Amino acid sequence: MWPFDLFKKLSRDPEVGETRGDYIGCYLLGTETPGLHDASYHSLAPTREALLADARSFLQGFLQEHPELPEAERAALQSLLDNLEARVDAHLAGDTHQPLAVQGGTHLFLRKGMRARKKEQGRYLE
Repeated sequence: MWPFDLFKKLSRDPEVGETRGDYIGCYLLGTETPGLHDASYHSLAPTREALLADARSFLQGFLQEHPELPEAERAALQSLLDNLEARVDAHLAGDTHQPLAVQGGTHLFLRKGMRARKKEQGRYLE
């Protein structure tokens, strides 16, 4: 039975922060519009701390760049920003196929996945 267990382990993404060859498990934070294939990634963080820093930076920048947002949407995004750690933990413990937040017709998503590792002069930079 062990060959099947090995294949199953190798066929799934590595856990966040774990490496597998030229890939590393990470958090995928980005935006997308349902029905379109327009995902835009804002963070591919290999640690929770990097994810929180990237998410804070993205949300603060978004709020500053869009002062015309309706007050309800601005309040929802500010609430997400104010309670970011708890909201991220709750989201990752639940269904990550659901959006972390919705603004207009755009969904802010947070999932686990993997990305290529950065390599320079034969050494990985992570």
